[in-house]
Amino acid sequence: MKYTALCKFDLNSASREEAITELLGLFSIGEKSRGLLAGALDIREKIGATVVHNNIALPHCRSILVDKLTVVVGRSQPGISWPEQIVNTVILFVSPVNLNAPLEHNKFLSHIAGKIKKSGDKISEVENQDELLTLLGFKLADQGE
Repeated sequence: MKYTALCKFDLNSASREEAITELLGLFSIGEKSRGLLAGALDIREKIGATVVHNNIALPHCRSILVDKLTVVVGRSQPGISWPEQIVNTVILFVSPVNLNAPLEHNKFLSHIAGKIKKSGDKISEVENQDELLTLLGFKLADQGE
Protein backbone atom coordinates (compact mmCIF):
# COMPACT_ATOMS: atom_id res chain seq x y z
CA MET A 1 0.00 0.00 0.00
CA LYS A 2 1.26 3.46 -0.88
CA TYR A 3 0.46 6.16 1.64
CA THR A 4 0.06 9.77 0.65
CA ALA A 5 2.12 12.39 2.42
CA LEU A 6 2.71 16.08 2.33
CA CYS A 7 6.37 17.03 2.15
CA LYS A 8 8.64 19.96 2.92
CA PHE A 9 12.14 19.03 1.86
CA ASP A 10 13.84 22.20 3.09
CA LEU A 11 12.78 22.75 6.70
CA ASN A 12 13.99 26.00 8.26
CA SER A 13 13.56 24.83 11.85
CA ALA A 14 16.39 24.38 14.33
CA SER A 15 14.40 22.81 17.20
CA ARG A 16 11.83 20.06 17.65
CA GLU A 17 9.09 22.53 18.57
CA GLU A 18 9.81 24.70 15.51
CA ALA A 19 9.88 21.66 13.20
CA ILE A 20 6.55 20.36 14.48
CA THR A 21 4.97 23.80 14.03
CA GLU A 22 6.46 24.15 10.54
CA LEU A 23 5.24 20.72 9.43
CA LEU A 24 1.77 21.22 10.92
CA GLY A 25 1.57 24.37 8.78
CA LEU A 26 1.06 22.03 5.82
CA PHE A 27 -2.05 20.46 7.37
CA SER A 28 -5.38 21.65 5.95
CA ILE A 29 -6.75 22.70 9.33
CA GLY A 30 -7.19 26.00 11.14
CA GLU A 31 -4.55 27.75 13.20
CA LYS A 32 -6.25 26.89 16.51
CA SER A 33 -6.38 23.18 15.57
CA ARG A 34 -2.70 23.28 14.54
CA GLY A 35 -1.89 24.75 17.96
CA LEU A 36 -3.80 21.97 19.71
CA LEU A 37 -2.02 19.30 17.63
CA ALA A 38 1.34 20.93 18.34
CA GLY A 39 0.55 20.72 22.06
CA ALA A 40 -0.45 17.05 21.82
CA LEU A 41 2.68 16.19 19.84
CA ASP A 42 4.86 18.13 22.29
CA ILE A 43 3.41 16.20 25.24
CA ARG A 44 3.96 12.92 23.38
CA GLU A 45 7.59 13.86 22.66
CA LYS A 46 8.24 14.86 26.27
CA ILE A 47 7.10 11.41 27.40
CA GLY A 48 9.69 9.88 25.12
CA ALA A 49 11.39 11.36 22.07
CA THR A 50 10.49 9.46 18.91
CA VAL A 51 13.91 9.27 17.29
CA VAL A 52 13.70 5.83 15.71
CA HIS A 53 16.86 5.60 13.64
CA ASN A 54 19.96 7.63 12.96
CA ASN A 55 18.71 11.12 12.11
CA ILE A 56 15.02 10.12 11.75
CA ALA A 57 12.25 11.25 14.12
CA LEU A 58 8.69 9.94 14.05
CA PRO A 59 6.45 12.28 16.07
CA HIS A 60 2.84 11.13 16.13
CA CYS A 61 -0.43 11.24 18.02
CA ARG A 62 -4.12 10.43 17.67
CA SER A 63 -6.60 13.26 17.55
CA ILE A 64 -10.25 14.12 16.92
CA LEU A 65 -8.98 17.06 14.85
CA VAL A 66 -8.29 14.90 11.79
CA ASP A 67 -10.70 12.57 10.04
CA LYS A 68 -8.07 10.48 8.21
CA LEU A 69 -4.45 9.49 8.68
CA THR A 70 -2.43 12.59 7.87
CA VAL A 71 1.29 12.33 7.16
CA VAL A 72 3.86 15.04 6.51
CA VAL A 73 7.55 14.44 5.87
CA GLY A 74 10.20 17.05 6.48
CA ARG A 75 13.88 17.17 5.70
CA SER A 76 16.55 19.50 7.07
CA GLN A 77 20.06 19.47 5.65
CA PRO A 78 21.69 21.20 8.66
CA GLY A 79 19.64 19.15 11.13
CA ILE A 80 17.17 19.77 13.92
CA SER A 81 17.84 19.45 17.65
CA TRP A 82 15.46 16.72 18.87
CA PRO A 83 16.51 17.63 21.80
CA GLU A 84 19.26 15.15 22.69
CA GLN A 85 20.09 14.23 19.09
CA ILE A 86 20.24 15.92 15.73
CA VAL A 87 17.74 14.62 13.16
CA ASN A 88 17.52 15.38 9.46
CA THR A 89 14.28 13.60 8.56
CA VAL A 90 10.96 14.01 10.37
CA ILE A 91 7.95 11.81 9.57
CA LEU A 92 5.04 13.37 11.46
CA PHE A 93 1.65 11.71 11.44
CA VAL A 94 -1.68 12.14 13.14
CA SER A 95 -4.26 9.37 13.26
CA PRO A 96 -7.97 10.03 13.71
CA VAL A 97 -9.87 8.84 16.75
CA ASN A 98 -12.43 6.36 15.42
CA LEU A 99 -13.15 2.63 15.52
CA ASN A 100 -10.63 1.75 12.78
CA ALA A 101 -7.94 4.19 13.91
CA PRO A 102 -5.90 1.82 16.14
CA LEU A 103 -5.63 -0.72 13.32
CA GLU A 104 -4.75 1.97 10.78
CA HIS A 105 -2.26 3.55 13.21
CA ASN A 106 -0.53 0.20 13.80
CA LYS A 107 -0.48 -0.66 10.06
CA PHE A 108 1.18 2.67 9.32
CA LEU A 109 3.74 2.17 12.11
CA SER A 110 4.50 -1.29 10.73
CA HIS A 111 4.85 0.13 7.20
CA ILE A 112 7.20 2.92 8.25
CA ALA A 113 9.23 0.64 10.56
CA GLY A 114 9.80 -1.75 7.65
CA LYS A 115 10.90 1.07 5.36
CA ILE A 116 13.26 2.49 7.98
CA LYS A 117 14.71 -0.96 8.73
CA LYS A 118 15.29 -1.57 5.02
CA SER A 119 16.51 1.88 3.98
CA GLY A 120 17.20 3.90 7.13
CA ASP A 121 20.66 5.12 6.18
CA LYS A 122 19.53 5.96 2.64
CA ILE A 123 16.51 7.86 4.02
CA SER A 124 18.90 9.99 6.08
CA GLU A 125 21.06 10.79 3.05
CA VAL A 126 18.64 11.45 0.18
CA GLU A 127 19.11 14.59 -1.84
CA ASN A 128 15.62 15.20 -3.22
CA GLN A 129 11.97 14.95 -2.27
CA ASP A 130 11.02 12.31 -4.85
CA GLU A 131 13.71 9.91 -3.69
CA LEU A 132 12.73 10.43 -0.05
CA LEU A 133 9.05 9.71 -0.70
CA THR A 134 9.90 6.65 -2.81
CA LEU A 135 12.10 5.16 -0.08
CA LEU A 136 9.30 5.69 2.44
CA GLY A 137 6.67 4.13 0.16
CA PHE A 138 4.72 7.40 -0.05
CA LYS A 139 3.23 9.36 -2.90
CA LEU A 140 3.01 13.12 -2.73
CA ALA A 141 -0.41 14.30 -1.55
CA ASP A 142 -2.16 17.22 -3.16
CA GLN A 143 -2.23 20.20 -0.81
CA GLY A 144 -6.04 19.97 -0.82
CA GLU A 145 -6.13 16.33 0.38
